[in-house]
Amino acid sequence: MSLQPHLSPTTARAVGQLCIAGDWACMRGDLATLGSIAEQLAEYASEPTHCDLARLRELCASDLTQATEEWTRLKDRVYCSVS
Repeated sequence: MSLQPHLSPTTARAVGQLCIAGDWACMRGDLATLGSIAEQLAEYASEPTHCDLARLRELCASDLTQATEEWTRLKDRVYCSVS
């Protein structure tokens, strides 16, 4: 599991909403929002996902294509862990 164990239903729902918002940010090319979402999700994540989300946040400062690809890979892992 890539998120911390024992998430409350409210927290799991918030994580799901952040994942949906991340997809929206990618579709709009909004790297600032995607970086913020990655930072928020990192608060819930255990290793190695925490570091992967931190790396995504850094990518959001410079590379739309790589950030979007990394988001797709991470989002699936994070979202599936709370579904």
